[in-house]
Amino acid sequence: MIAKIDVSQFGLFKNYAWDTAITNESFKKINIIYGRNYSGKTTLSRIFKCIEDTLMHKDYFTCQFKVTLSGGQVVTNSNLQDFAQHHKIRVYNTDFVRENLGWLHREDGTIKPFTILGAANVELEKQIEEIVTKLGAVESNKGLIYELAEEETSLANLRKQNNNKGNEIEDKLKKRAADHIKITDTLFVASSAKKTYTITDIKAEIITIGDNPDTHFLDAEQTEILFKLLKEAAMDDIDPLPSNKPKFAEYAQDCETILQQKITPSKPITELINDSLLQEWVRQGIDKHRGKRATCGFCGNDLGSDLWDKLDQHFSKESEELRNKIRSKIDELEIAKKGLNNFLTLKRDLFYGTLQGDFDIAFKQWSAASSVYMENIERLITELKAREKDIFKERSLPELTDASESLIKAIKAFNDALTDHNRKTSTLAKDQDIARKKLRLAHIAQFITDIDYKNVMAAVEAEDSKLNLMGGAVKGKREAITRLQDEKRNLEAQAKDESKGAELVNQHLMHYFGHSELKLVAEGEQPNVKFIIHRDGAPANNLSEGECSLISFCYFMAKIEDELKDETESDKLVIYIDDPISSLDSNHIFFMFSLIENVIAKPKKYGQLFISTHNMEFLKYVKKLTGMKTSKNVGHFMIERRSQSNSILMLAPPYMKNYITEFNYLFDQIYQCSIGDREFINNNYQYSFGNNMRKFLESYTFYRYPTHNMSFEQRLLKYFQNDGVTYTLISRVINEYSHMEDQFDRGMQPIDMDEITRVSSAVIEKIRTADPDQFEALMDSVNQVA
Repeated sequence: MIAKIDVSQFGLFKNYAWDTAITNESFKKINIIYGRNYSGKTTLSRIFKCIEDTLMHKDYFTCQFKVTLSGGQVVTNSNLQDFAQHHKIRVYNTDFVRENLGWLHREDGTIKPFTILGAANVELEKQIEEIVTKLGAVESNKGLIYELAEEETSLANLRKQNNNKGNEIEDKLKKRAADHIKITDTLFVASSAKKTYTITDIKAEIITIGDNPDTHFLDAEQTEILFKLLKEAAMDDIDPLPSNKPKFAEYAQDCETILQQKITPSKPITELINDSLLQEWVRQGIDKHRGKRATCGFCGNDLGSDLWDKLDQHFSKESEELRNKIRSKIDELEIAKKGLNNFLTLKRDLFYGTLQGDFDIAFKQWSAASSVYMENIERLITELKAREKDIFKERSLPELTDASESLIKAIKAFNDALTDHNRKTSTLAKDQDIARKKLRLAHIAQFITDIDYKNVMAAVEAEDSKLNLMGGAVKGKREAITRLQDEKRNLEAQAKDESKGAELVNQHLMHYFGHSELKLVAEGEQPNVKFIIHRDGAPANNLSEGECSLISFCYFMAKIEDELKDETESDKLVIYIDDPISSLDSNHIFFMFSLIENVIAKPKKYGQLFISTHNMEFLKYVKKLTGMKTSKNVGHFMIERRSQSNSILMLAPPYMKNYITEFNYLFDQIYQCSIGDREFINNNYQYSFGNNMRKFLESYTFYRYPTHNMSFEQRLLKYFQNDGVTYTLISRVINEYSHMEDQFDRGMQPIDMDEITRVSSAVIEKIRTADPDQFEALMDSVNQVA
C-alpha cells in the first residue's frame, strides 16, 4: 500500500514533508480526505494520476514528488513505472472524465449528446480527428493535402520553366554536335571505334574543358600546325646519320708534325736556300730535264754533267720524302672535305611538316659547324702547301677552331628529328586524333563561351537544386500524408468495442440513480462506434453538468468492476476517487455512496481506497462504508489551503471523525482564531476566516430564527441587537473578507489579524453567554473544555 507522500513542488503543494505535517501516522486501507473547494484536492489526485499513467501531467511536467510504499519502496516522479511492479492504481478525477469520455462542447458551452467511451477510444478518436484536421482537403483549402496540391502545382510550373532553359541549351549542344562537329573532318572523323559524334560526346568534352575554357583556345599559328598535321600522309622512315666524331684533331696533329719536321740538304746550294721560289722552280725543272734534254729549256744553255749531282745533293731523299708526306696529307684533307660535303643528303621535304622546323634548326647548326670545319681544314692544307714550297723551312700551325663537337651536336639534332619522324610514322593516326581533339576542344570552348554556357547552366543547376529541395519537401509532405493516412487506418482498426461498458453504465444509471430515461446507445459499426446519450428515447441535447458527472462516474465504476473480477490482482488495486459528487444535487449523493459501497467497499477486493470530497453530507455517508468501523484500517485527512499559493495535507481534527457536520468544523475554526496568536492565525486561518465565519453564522442564526421571512442580515442584527459595535465588525468581516466583487481594493490590502481575533472572540463569547448549553456541547464536539 501507499504509506506516505512528500511533495517538493506540485501545484499548490510546495516543500510538503509528510513527517513534518503528519507524525506517527501513514495512509490506511481506507483514506478519507476532506478539503474545501480550491484547497488542492484535485492537485493531490493528479499526483496519483501521474503514477497511474507512468507519465507526468502536462501541466506539472517538471514537478517533483516522492511516494513511499508500506514495504519501504520509493516511487518518484523519475521512476513512475516502478509502482506497477507492486500495485496498480486507478484514479477518478476531472482528468479521467476528459480522457475517457469524449464530451464535445459546442461554442455556446452546451454539451453535444454523444460521446466516445474508453480512454483508449477517446485518445484514438482524438488522434483520428487531429489527423483528419492535419490532412484537410483540397476543397477546404486547408491541411496537408491542400498544401501538397498547391506545392506540387507550383513545383511543376517552376520545373517546366527551368527545364525550358535547360532544353534550350540542350538543343544548341545537339545542333552543334550534329550539324557542325560531326561533319567537319578537322574536328571529327568516324572510325570503327567511334562511328558518330552526339550531344553525349559534346557534354563529356565540356566537362573535360572545365571551368576555364580559355586554356583550350588556340592561336593562328597553333591552329595552322595542327591543320598541317591533319593533312599529312604516312612517310618513309629515314636512316639515322652516323655519329662518328670527325678527325680534325688528328689532322691538325699530323699537320703540326709535318710542318715541324727538320731536314737539311747534303750540299746545299746557297742561292736556292735563300730563294724558296727559285728552289721550287729548279725542283720542278729537274723533272722536265733529267734524261730528256741536254740543254736548258728556258735559257738554251748546255746542262753540265755535274749539274745533276749538285742538284741531287741539294734535293736530298729526306726532303723528297717530306714532300711526298705533305702531298699525301693534303690529299687526305681534300678527301675529308669532300666527305663532309657529301655527308648530309637529308632534304627538308623528307620530314613531316610538323618536324620540318626541327630539321631547319638542325640544318642551321650543321651549316655553321661544317663551315667552320671546312675553313679550318683549308687552313691545314694551306700550311702544308706552304711547307712544300719551302721544304727546308719549318713552320708552325696558326690558331685553329675544332668544330667537331658542333658537328656531332648537329648530327644528334638531325637524328633526334629522324627519330621523331620515324616514330611519327607509327603514331601519325594517334597524333592526328590528338590534334583533331585539340581543335575540337578549342572549337567547343569558344562555342560555350559564345553561348555563356557556364553561367546559364549554373543558373539552371542552382534553380534545379532549389527545386530539388522543394521536391524533397513535397516528397516529405506526401510521405507524411501517407503516414497519417496509414496511421488513421491503424487507429481506426485499434478502436475497442466499449459496448459492454456502455451496458454496465446504463445498469448503474438505472439501478443506483433511477435514471431509466437516461442511457447510452451505440451508433455506427466498429471501429467507428460512437455512443449517443438518449433521454426518453431521443438524443439528449441539453445535458447538465450533473448528468455528465453521473455518466462519467458510472463509467469509472464499470471499469473498476471489470478489474475487480480478477481476484488474483484485486488486492493490488489502489483506487483514488476525487470529489465524485461535484455538480450533483443532494438527491444523487446517497446513490453515489451506494455505488461505491456495493462495487468497491462491500466486496473488499481492493488493496487501498482514497476518497476526497468537499461535501460534508457525502462525508457523512462515506463514514458508513464497509470497513470504516475498524479504526486501524481508516485514515482521516484534511487538505487546507494555508495561503493563496500553498496547501497542506494533514490529519483531520478528531471531531471530523466523530461528528461529521460542517457546523462543528466551522465552530472549531472560529474558536481557534479566538484563542490563537497572530502568527498562528496568519499561518492557518487568515484567508478562510471570512467564509468560515459567514457560513457558521448563517447556519447558527437560522437555527435560532428558522424563518424565511428574515434575511441573514436581519437575523444577525437581531442576535447582536444589544451590541451594535460587534454587529458592525462582523458585517464588515463576513462581507469584505468573503466577497470582493464590490470591494476589489480590499483584496489589495493585508487582513488585520487583530480584527480577526476580536471578531472571533466576540462571537464565541456571545454564544457562551446567550446559549451556554449549546456552547458547552459545541466545545465538547471539538475536544475543547467549556
